[in-house]
Order: sequence, then C-alpha cells, then structure tokens
Amino acid sequence: MVLRRQIKFKSSMDKLIRELSSFSIFIKTALSILIFFSLFYIFSKDSIPDSVIILPLRQIPIKIPIDKPKNKQHSPQIKRKSPSIESFREKPFSIVDPKLNDELEYDFSPYVKLYKSGRVERLPDIPLVTPGIDPLTGVNSKDVKIDEAKGVSVRLYLPKQAIGTDLKQRRKFPVLIYFHGGAFVIESAFSKFYHHYLNVLVSKAEVVAVSVDYRLAPEHHLPAAYEDAWMAVKWALSNCRSGPEPWLLAHGDIDRVFLGGDSAGGNIAHDAAIRAGMDQSESGVKIKGLILSNPYFWGKDPVGTEPGDKWIRDTFEKNWKFVCGGLMGIDHPAVNPLTWIEGLRNLGCERVLVTVSGRDFFRERGLAYVKGLKNSGWSGEVEVYETKDEIHVYFISDPLGKKAAKEMQAVGAFINRL
Repeated sequence: MVLRRQIKFKSSMDKLIRELSSFSIFIKTALSILIFFSLFYIFSKDSIPDSVIILPLRQIPIKIPIDKPKNKQHSPQIKRKSPSIESFREKPFSIVDPKLNDELEYDFSPYVKLYKSGRVERLPDIPLVTPGIDPLTGVNSKDVKIDEAKGVSVRLYLPKQAIGTDLKQRRKFPVLIYFHGGAFVIESAFSKFYHHYLNVLVSKAEVVAVSVDYRLAPEHHLPAAYEDAWMAVKWALSNCRSGPEPWLLAHGDIDRVFLGGDSAGGNIAHDAAIRAGMDQSESGVKIKGLILSNPYFWGKDPVGTEPGDKWIRDTFEKNWKFVCGGLMGIDHPAVNPLTWIEGLRNLGCERVLVTVSGRDFFRERGLAYVKGLKNSGWSGEVEVYETKDEIHVYFISDPLGKKAAKEMQAVGAFINRL
C-alpha cells in the first residue's frame, strides 16, 4: 500500500514537471526544491532535521523550520540539533542557483570580485605573518582583540628602546594609531607588507604603534571601517591613560597621540580626526597630529591636473559606491572633505602632514586637501611632503628603499617635533 502510494505520487510529480517545461528557470528551481523536500519527507521521515539554514543573497543566515510529522511512531530515533551559525560559516548551505556563484555582480579588479550568490573573491594573495621580535629592527609586536564579536583587533608595536625595561620606569613614547590601506576591501594589519612597514617605521621614528585591523567591504560596507577605527582610537587612548594594556600604559604618551594611514587608511584616519573634533565626551579625545600618506580622496569634478575622462571618473565613482553600499555619494565629505568646510575647520588635531607621490592619481586631491584645510579657518599647522616620480603608496612594498627612507624620516620628524 505504501509503495503504491509512493509510486503514484512520483508519477504525478513527473507529469506536472513535463507540463511546466516551458516555465522559467526560477519556477523550475523552486519546484525542484519542493519535490526534493516532499520525497525526502516520504522516504526518509526518520532523518528530518529540526531546521535548515538558507542564505539570502548578501544577508545574515536565517533558520527556516521544517514541520515534523506529529505521529510519534515516525519521530526520529536520534534527536539532531539544528546547525549553528558557527557551523554554517564553516560549511555554508545555500539554496541558490549554482550559476550565481560564477555570475559577477561587481568586478573591482585587481582587488576583489563580488558574485551574485554573495560570494566574495579577493584576488591578490596577501600572506599574513605572526607578531614577535623583528630580527631586522629589534621591534617587538603582539596582537590584542578589541571587539571579538565584530572581529576588530590591533597589532601593537614596541620600539627596542622600551624592550626589557622595567614597566615601573614608564619611559613614554609617542603613540601612532595606524590604519592600513587597500581600497577598503583588501589588506590587513597582520599582512606581511604592513607588518614589515610598521616594524621599520616604529624603529626609525621611535614610537609605540597601534595598527588597526578593521572590517572590510563588501561584507561590511562603510561606515563600518570608520566605526571600527573610532573604537580603536578610544581604546588606545583609554589604555594609555589607565590601562589595563601594559605596553600602552607603561610606554604610551597620552599627550602625543597621532593618527596615520595610507590610501584608504588615510581616508579613515581623516574620519577619525573629524570625529575627534566633534567629540563632546567628558574625557575628550586629544589628538596631537594627523599623517595622511597618499590619502584616498575623490570627487565628482576634477581638481588641478586630475584626469577628466568620463570613464575614469565613472569608474572611481562606481568603486566608491561599491565600498559604501551606495550610502554615500562621490561628493560626500567622507570621500570629498572639501564639501564640508565646517568639518575641516573643526578638525580634531593640532598638526597635519600630507604626503603625495608624483605619479599618483590621488596626488591632486592630497594637495587640494592641504589648500582647503588652510582656507577653512582651522587653527592648526599643515605641511606637505612630495616624492617625485613615484606611484601610489610606493613606500609600503619597499620601506627600506632610498625614497621611502626619506619619506619615513619626514614622518618621524613630524611626530617627534616639539
């Protein structure tokens, strides 16, 4: 009897599929899913899970409950727990057309590709390295988690002059809170390039560095990186003031805190300085200086000798829309600070250093930022350091090069100037 019912059901389903053969692929896919669960229910009632997890495109996984037979005779002999979010992240289960895994939604080459399934492919191979004493510079480093839920961490760097000293001596050094570049979509505070760069910079400038590992787009659109950066700034200042982080408490000079970053990291550092200027908390966020190395700024209309080609400007605008999820236009103050003069006027630091490179697309924006800051009525000091005939952030890949060494010397002098 049961077998006859199963055969009859399957025959009816086959007939229905033939009649709907002209329907769209979407209906076919939905119907196939329905048939799968129906047959699964008939033939294998004893192995029905409590729930499955379905991943809507680029959204948080949600649990879809499956109705179980009420007849206790058909209840599973072994109770199975629903898969947790953690296990889902390790082995995603997605009821999506497999073709979407290979169909591009946005191509931000050579950095990242986003597929319609929500899959993100980061193109460059960026090796990560562990912290510790650097044999070349003698700088020591370690990693500290700030917000485990959000995945925000920092890598702390201590100059060799502080290593081995009694913490009670509390020899203080300037503090540099640094934000890595990578177009908001790649790189890490733990990458080989930034680890090497920070080791050299900490050694040359004799600073304590806090290199921030913030969330990346497109999984986390801006302003997520801005919020992570601000969290890290407040964390660093709090620990310089009263701990409990021992390196910052013993060696971080709360009166000499600097923000810095390259490319997208320079953009993030600027945003943190803007927030510092707006901070109305009782303790306040006091920033001594801001270092913008080849900062990532742009705008709708060209400035200076910036290219005016429509395809170039459209590409930059689309890329910006991609990293912020369309939340901010290309003339938003986050990417074009010149559109908010009041923000520049109240920039929360005393001194600013902007470095530009002669062959960098962002060169004109860096120079325009300096001019705009001077004309805004801001009361601080701003200066420019330019490296001729070099490309964007050339100093990251070769911090020991001749030109990079000169630029690093200028950064160190800026930090240590009384």
